[in-house]
This record gives sequence, C-alpha cells and structure tokens, in this order.
Amino acid sequence: MKKTNSSKIFQELVKKTSYKDKDYTKLISLTNMTFFLGAGFSKSWDLKYPNGQELFSLDREDMSDDFTDFLLSIGYSDLKSIGFNEFKEIAYQISMQKKYPSLRRRYIDEYNLQIIENEICSIITKRFNKLIPLNYIENASKKLELEKSPNQNQKNIVSFFSWLESHTTGDTDQIPEGLRINFITTNYDFLIESILDETLGSDDTHLIYAYRGFTPKSTNKAKTPTTIHRHWLVQNLIKLNGGFEIFGSDEKGFNVDYTNKTARELNRNAPILILPNREQDYTGKYFQTIFPKAVRTLQETKILVIVGYSIPDEDALIRLLLRQFAEENVDGTEKVIFFIDLMNEDEQIQKLESVFPYHNMARRRYNIIPFKGTFNDWINEIMAINSNV
Repeated sequence: MKKTNSSKIFQELVKKTSYKDKDYTKLISLTNMTFFLGAGFSKSWDLKYPNGQELFSLDREDMSDDFTDFLLSIGYSDLKSIGFNEFKEIAYQISMQKKYPSLRRRYIDEYNLQIIENEICSIITKRFNKLIPLNYIENASKKLELEKSPNQNQKNIVSFFSWLESHTTGDTDQIPEGLRINFITTNYDFLIESILDETLGSDDTHLIYAYRGFTPKSTNKAKTPTTIHRHWLVQNLIKLNGGFEIFGSDEKGFNVDYTNKTARELNRNAPILILPNREQDYTGKYFQTIFPKAVRTLQETKILVIVGYSIPDEDALIRLLLRQFAEENVDGTEKVIFFIDLMNEDEQIQKLESVFPYHNMARRRYNIIPFKGTFNDWINEIMAINSNV
C-alpha cells in the first residue's frame, strides 16, 4: 500500500474546517473532531504512565488484608504477586458473583462484594501513584497543572492542542461554528484534562466547558461550575472506564474531585474504575450513564483520531462503540479516520476494516488514513508543516 501523508492531510483538514480566514458574514458549519485515546497516548507524554500489564500486576505490598482474605476464599494460596491475567480472572469472579447471586460463595454477599470492589479500586489508585504520581489539584488552585520543566515532546503536545484550540473559537449569535474537539478515553488518569487546562491559559479551566456524559453533584468539593452546558461552548470529555477523579455520591449520581485523598479516604470511598476482566463488565450505573453520550458523540463526529489504542479483539463492546462512528456504509462517506499506531499501515487498515466491515480498499467507502509511528512523531510532523506555512 502506498504510504499516506497523514500529517499533511490532517493539517489541511483542520484549516478547511476552521472558522479562521473565512467569510465572517456566513455561517461556518460545525465539524466535530473526536480523539479516541488509549494508554499509548499517556505514554507519549511520559513512558512511566503504565499500560494495563504494568498497572494490574500487583506485588504483595500492594494488597490489603481484606483483599488477601478474599483471594484466599476463592482459592489463591500463593499471594507473593498477582499477574495481569490473574487479576482479570479475579475481577471476572467478582463481576459474575455480583451479576448472578446463585453463584455466590457461602460467605459472599452483595455487601462484601461492594467492599472488595471498592478495596481493589483503592489499591489500583495507590499503585498508579506509586508508578507515576497523579497531578492532583492543589487547594490554592482550581486548575490541573503539568510538569514545571516539560521536555520537548511534552511542549510539542501542548503546542499541538493549543493550535487545535485556536481553530475552535467561533460563533455567530451563539451558534456553534468551525471545529470542535471532543475526547473519548479508556484511561483513568488526568492527562488530557491537564493539557486542556494548559491550553486555556492561567484564568480558565476545562471544568467549565467539558461535558463528562454526566453532571456531577459537586466538583472538587464545591458547587459544579455549570449544570447545563451551552452548545456553542461545550466539548465532550468522556472516560469510558471511569477515572481517578470520579466518585460515587452519597446520593444518586457522581462527584468529580481532582484533589488528593488520604489512604483512609480512598479505603472508605475509592474512585469509580471499570476493571479489566475476562468478560468485560459494563453493567454498572456509571457506564450505563455515559455510554449513550459516547455513542452520540461518535455519531456526530466527522473526524475521528485514534491514538494509543490498538482496538484489541477482546474489547468487543468498545469495538461496537467505535462502529457507531459509521454504523453502515452510507454513514462513513463524508467521514475521516486517522489511526496513529506503531503497527504497520496495512495492519492498521485491517484492524479498522474489522470494525467497519463496509470499508474495503477497492471501494474506499471511508477515508481511512493510517500513520505508522508514535503520537509524538505525528504531531511533530504537523507542527513542522505549520511552521513552514
């Protein structure tokens, strides 16, 4: 297959859909662009961000007494460590016992399952912070802050999103225009929110503009900045697997809280995390709430950019979600998919064709534009093009 000039095509597409340098007396149609981010996106910022294998392989020191008691009760006797595959089996046993009460062991009930699941989410939060500390919001600040001494790759990532942000502001009588950037991510961390806060400047925050697929009861222990978003200002930021800042409320609903928690606070109320599982369990209230919003975001998206997510076969529901971008052959004729990954371009095409079976190379139903390389490679090419324009 002939190599595509992905970065050049993307740069031209942004220019075409932007409100900039257009006739301000005419309405510029809204174009939704959605970034679908996996673990590889966070690793493009810092290699210390863990993938699933690294995060869910637990050492003995990670495990609490309640968790080890549960492991002993289901037959695990060697507790020196838990590997990723073992973790998925344990999560599977918990989800099946939640789903089918008749399968519960003698001394397992709805309530100690809730306790154990909360305990595991607390363990994973602490383990993540051990691998790379989260950039929690400090008490004196209302914004997420990035590294004080960023390296060149990190500066380039911020510059890339700042450049995109510069093409998204445009309205006529509060009607949305030009380019709009949305995010759907499988990651738990705060990285994309931190980058957005950096691009908005010192006196603004993504918390005002980002719709999470749910409206939190509170944000950082205070009143949520807005309960009803205005369409001409909002962008979607949806975390499919939950996040370290998402907590169940004492009432029905969820809270968003980016402030640091003590170990005791985490043990009492851990963040909502959808854990990897032999048979992925998406039956919880959080996922049921945000899933329809993720579907609608993808259906309304014209440009999809997949970064750091390899579309594994076992992620059956996520693959079905991605297909909502272009459910049938007619849906994708005016849409574009950019796929940035280390696999070669032919493999990328095959991966996408397995999700979008109406596409094939002969008919070119969809505009699929692969890029073999890292996200850093891709944006560096784009920023180089911009500097020469």
